[in-house]
This record gives sequence, structure tokens and C-alpha cells, in this order.
Amino acid sequence: MDNLVTDTRTHVVGELFDTEKSYVDSLQILVNKYMKPLKSSEYMGVIEPSLVNDIFLQIPEILAHHESFLEKLRQRLTNWDTKQKVGDVFVEAFTKEHVIDTYTTFINNWKFAKDVLKLTTQTKPAFQKFLEHTSREHKGKLTLDALLIMPVQRIPRYELLIKVSHTPVDHPDHQSLVLAQKEVHELAVKINKMERQAFQYEQLQQRVRDIENVIEGAVDLVQPDRTFIRYDDVMVSGGIGSKKERSIFLFSDLLLITSVKRKSGTTRKTSSASLSPSMFGCLEMNKYKLLYRLPLDSLDTGKNGDSSSKKTLREVECLEEDIAVLGHISDLASTLRCHHQTLDEAIQELLNTANKQLVERQAGDSELLRVELTVTTQEGNSNIQIVFPTPEKKYSWKTAFNEAKHKLVLHTDRRPPPQFLFPLPVRKTRAGLQFTCATPALGYNHLGFNNVWICNSDGYVGQVYILTLQPEPTLTSCKNICNARILCITSVPGIKHSPLLNDSYPDLNLDTKDAEEEDRSLSTNGNLQMDSDFSDNGEEDSESPDEHFTAKQNYSARNYLGRRDSDEEGLGERTINSTIWLGTEDGCALIYDCKDDAGTSQNRITVQHSAAVRCITYFDDKVFVSLANAGLYVYRRNEEGNWNTTEFQRVQVGSVSSPVTHMLAVAGKLWCGWQNHIKILSVRTMEEEHCFQVSSDTSRAVVCMVASGFGVWLATQHSSTLKLFHAISYENLLEVSIAPAVTKMLAVFDDIIRQHKAACLRVTALLTCNDLLWIGTSAGVILFLPLPHLTISTSKLNDVPNVSGDY
Repeated sequence: MDNLVTDTRTHVVGELFDTEKSYVDSLQILVNKYMKPLKSSEYMGVIEPSLVNDIFLQIPEILAHHESFLEKLRQRLTNWDTKQKVGDVFVEAFTKEHVIDTYTTFINNWKFAKDVLKLTTQTKPAFQKFLEHTSREHKGKLTLDALLIMPVQRIPRYELLIKVSHTPVDHPDHQSLVLAQKEVHELAVKINKMERQAFQYEQLQQRVRDIENVIEGAVDLVQPDRTFIRYDDVMVSGGIGSKKERSIFLFSDLLLITSVKRKSGTTRKTSSASLSPSMFGCLEMNKYKLLYRLPLDSLDTGKNGDSSSKKTLREVECLEEDIAVLGHISDLASTLRCHHQTLDEAIQELLNTANKQLVERQAGDSELLRVELTVTTQEGNSNIQIVFPTPEKKYSWKTAFNEAKHKLVLHTDRRPPPQFLFPLPVRKTRAGLQFTCATPALGYNHLGFNNVWICNSDGYVGQVYILTLQPEPTLTSCKNICNARILCITSVPGIKHSPLLNDSYPDLNLDTKDAEEEDRSLSTNGNLQMDSDFSDNGEEDSESPDEHFTAKQNYSARNYLGRRDSDEEGLGERTINSTIWLGTEDGCALIYDCKDDAGTSQNRITVQHSAAVRCITYFDDKVFVSLANAGLYVYRRNEEGNWNTTEFQRVQVGSVSSPVTHMLAVAGKLWCGWQNHIKILSVRTMEEEHCFQVSSDTSRAVVCMVASGFGVWLATQHSSTLKLFHAISYENLLEVSIAPAVTKMLAVFDDIIRQHKAACLRVTALLTCNDLLWIGTSAGVILFLPLPHLTISTSKLNDVPNVSGDY
């Protein structure tokens, strides 16, 4: 028996060594035959190096670990005897923290690596040929996909090979094998769990992708943290009692409102809490078109009347139960052998009374079916009234909506700070150049890519760098555009101009009659982004635009992003492209088409002012230009849709010694930073509606200002404190010092450097992006702060958001 056990142990260890050697051979093929050649200069044009890193993430580290493991097994087999141990080799190999982290990182990246591999194979024929040729050379003719999955499968297989039953209890290796089996099992369980999570995540992503495919105009829906929650058919209340049939799609961070055109033979479906395969089939039977794309953090549901509505709903439920009981009593009464007419009449009278009360309750309280959404955008607050088919649908949807909002807030609070990826070297053409301002260009350049315009100056020359974001961030050009310092820059969306539009609605530039009705019926005053709708007769509008717009971008419905300058056949329409406005120290406002090269001056418009241009802001289809002499100029479009630079409105704000230095569009008003004050102007009348003091120190002028929802973050000159004000009540809700976070980040520096940076610490830049407030500091440290959720009635914040940072 002992000899049998010994033979079995020897056989198992031999099999372990053989399978481990085969595994290491496969890893070596991945590194030596695939990864290294693809990163060499010979294959430079086949695939970008960054994509190679994504595909083979952690493979070299896994190979190095298993080569070491294999060598130790080889040494034990070389000196094999009946008392030889291998359990300790397993324990040492699979309990190291860096080994566990390596496999964890690989598993987390595995699905992404597969997606990168698939996409690159489809888009780069040379890469596909390389893969086919290399796989044919492999003795097992395994594809790269098959090789990449091996680390996922390897750890669970160790469990099959480590069998304690093959080793007697009194053997020196027994205890080590017990511990090894435990450690390998725990690692295998962890990997299996991650695999399941990755599979579930992919299912959730595919569900979002399916919805994107059935809604016309719904692009870029698939995001890493976005999940689909439910779909509902509703009615949207309009003006003078009208209602329109709509479909709403609730996601973890987004609400889509679409029009719906039902194909012949289909009927209206009830709402579903999730998108099952059968429900997706129902969606494919209809045609949906995106009307609104609303971030959840910009939405609030009215809470007034909730208690009375719930009371009415409980009464309705009680009446329905009473009617069911009375129906049962009526059935029992009919089985009586002796007929009692009086009893039958009494039961029928009670049934009639209960049914009458039920109808009155259901018809008398519209709150049972209606949800009023308040939408906060850059241009103000708007209301959308959604009517559900039943009270139960309304309350289940509202519960799901509130839960999604709550989870979104928690997720934002717990979100780790963004990771720094890489620096982008900038070649200086002159000594002393400094970056002054930047803005993303709206729309696309002539190659169909997104650009960012970055300005730098030295007081004598103003330059613009063009940063192209696809396929990866690249500085594509650098041009001198003026002989003065560039002080400010902003992007202005274009429009789709049509001479056929009714001149009685100058503030609405929509392309279809139905879209105009939609705009008025939802009482949004043009504040929400809208696609053209389906016409009431069930046919698609022939004049529907080929662009869609989202509230997340904070552009009005009339401001179409221009992608082309061609007239649409038969409609007399033309797209006016988005523009870039730059302000200079010598008083010029330079206007470029977003598609043009910054160095092209032929199509550039130059508007000369009497003083330096301190700030430019776009809002409500107007451009506001603030000058150093306290003049505020307002520019509008002409009848052709182009900017009228010869006729303007001039308003005096501030003084020559203290002009407006910063402007911000917030909740339908224009906030102007003036000295240590904020002036709130009405956009329509340009009159002051409110003014409040940001700091008691007159020397601390407002230097940074950024808005998010109902919150406005401000920073003052020479200050390391941020202040949060409410956009409606103007209350100071919060003050946050950045000093502790910066001190923590500078802990690794020498004392003299740390003390110097701390002594002159101040906020230099603010930006809101992805539910985070990005804070630039004079210490060279970028900080991040989760944006708190504010409502229209928020009067104070109990918790101070945690500030974290990066270099």
C-alpha cells in the first residue's frame, strides 16, 4: 500500500511538472512571439504600443513568477525520494501578495484586453495577418485568444493536482500540502468570483448596448459605470391639457425620454423593471427616437403631495379589497338554497357604492399617476410632467429613481481619484511662454476628430496648440495667431439655420412642427435638448435633422452642433458650424470656425474693442464679452444665423479699476465676478437682480468660478479656501480648505520646498467633470473633490466632501 501511495505521489508531481512546463511554454510564446515583436520597430505601424500594453497586461509578470515556480519543481524532482516535499513550494509561490495582485489585475483587465484585441483585429488588417501567421507557427496552432485565457484557467487546475489523500498523514509533506490546498482554493475562489463579476458586468453592458441600438440618436450610452434599470411607457403632459405618448429609459446615472412609433400589429406594452430578452423583442417591434438625455444629478422629483397621494392610494387599495370581498360574498349568496332578494339587493348596492367611490378616487386625484421632474441646466430650471398608466407603476418607478439617485451620490463619494496616465510634452517656440487658457472645440475637425484648443502667451505673442484626442491625445499643430497675450477662450455651439422657420419664434430654431409643439408643451422654454419627433400620423418627419443633443452638454435646443456646411436638398437649410472665441490683451475678440486650423486667418473674424478682453461666455444663444474698462458687450446672431459683430448691446458692470473678470451662466442667470462680489444679472434685461459679497477682504477678488447643478464653487485671490454657494438662494453652503490635502501630497518633499509651497498656496483653476470638482493649485498638485448632491431647497451640508489629490 505504501508503495502504491508513493507511486501515486510521484506520478502526480510528474504530471504537475509537465503541465506547468506546458503552461510556461505558452506564456513564453505570448511574450516572445506576440508581445515583443509587436512592440518592436519592425511592427510599429501594425498596432499602437499602448494597445499592446493593454492586451498583454501582467503577462510578463505572470511568466516570471511561473518560470521561478517551474525551476523549483524541477529541483525537487531531480532530487526526488519518498520523503521529498512540494507543498512548501506551493505555499511560497501562491501566498505572496504581489502574485495575488498580479493575477487579480490580469483578471480585471482580461475582458478589456479581449475587446481591444477584437476591435484591433477588425480595424487593422495587418494586425490580423500577423496573428494568423504567428498562430500557424505555434505547435498547437492556438490563437492569441486561446493563449490569453490560460492564466484564467490555470489556478483552478492546481486544485485538481494537489490531493492530500495521496500523502499519508505522517508524511513530512502532509501539513504543507494541506496549507497549499487551502491557499490555492482561496485564490481559485477569488478568480472564479472575478470571472462571474466580469461576466455579469458584460451582460449589463450588453443590455445597455442593445438599448442604444434600438433608440435612434442614442449614442455613447455604454459607459463603465452605467447600468440599465427599467423601461416604461408613459404620457407626457403638454399645454392646454394635451398629452403625448412617450417612452422613458432609466439608467443608473441617466434618464432618456424618447418618442415612440408603434409598428403595425403591435400594441402598447406595460412597463418592465428590467430589460429581459422578451422585453427587448418588444422594443425592437417599435421605433424610438431620442428627445431628451438627462443626467440624474440634474433631476429632482417634486415631493409635495406625496403624503396625500399615498393616502389616496391606500384608500384605492382598500376599496379594491372591499370590492373583491363583496364579489366573494355575492358568489356565496348565490349558492344559498333559499333565495333572499333583500340580501342580493344589499350586496349589489354595496358593490355599486364601492365601485363609484373607487372611480372617484382614481379620477379625482391626478397625483396618483403624475410625477413632476425638475430639470436643472445651465439655462435655468424646467419642469416635465410624466403621467404613468397606474399608481403602482408611478410609485415603483419613483422608488427606483430615488434609489438610483441615492446610489449615484454614494458612488460619487466613494469614487477613487482619477489616475495620472502620462505627460504630453509641449515644444516651446519662445522662452517665457506660459499657458493661459484652453477649451474643447464643439463638433469635429475636418478629419472627424475632437480637438482641444490650448492658448499660451508671453506678452508679445499669442499661440494656439491644437490637441487632437483621437486615437490618442496628440499635439497636431502650434500656430502664432496674434501679437498679444490671449486672456480667455470659449467654444460657441453652431446652429442649423432654416429660412422656412416661423419668424414669430425667434428664440426657437427647431426643424419640425412637432418639435416646436414638443418644446412648448413641455414648458421648457427651449432649455432642454431635443431631437425632432415622429409626426402624429405615424410617419417619420421628412425634415428631421441628423444631429441629436443632450442636456448634459448644456446647449439650448436651437443650438445645433455643425458638422457640415452643405445645404440640405429641398429644404434650404444650412448648418452653421460651432466657433471658437478668443479674447486678447489688446482688445481683440478673434472668432474661428471650429473646423479651421488656428493659423488660418482668411476666415477669421476680428472684433476690435476699446480695452482688454477679460472674459468671454456663451449663454442663451448670446455671447457676452467683458472688457477691462467695465464694459460688457452682448452679441447676437443675425437673420442668417451668423454672429452680428457690428451691432451689440453694451452694459456697464463694475468700474474701470474693478472690471468683471469672470462670468458664469447659472440657473438662467449670468453671474459676474467683480472684485470680491458676485453680481447676478438677468440675461433678458441685463439688469442686476442680486449682489452678494464672497469675501470681506476687498483685496481677494474672485479668480475661479464653476457651476454644477444647484451649486457654484468660488475661489478668491491668494486664498486656499473654496466656497460653495447655492445657485438659487445664494447661501454659502460650505467652505473647504485645500491646505491639508496639499500638505499631505507634499510630505515627500524637502522641508524648505514644502514650506515655500504652503506659504503661497492658492487655488489656480476649477473644473467640474464626471461628478468631481477638479482643483488646480499653485503647489503643482491637482486635487479632486466629490460634488455633493444639492436640491433646490438645500440650505446646509452636514458632511464635508473628502479632498484627495494627484501630482
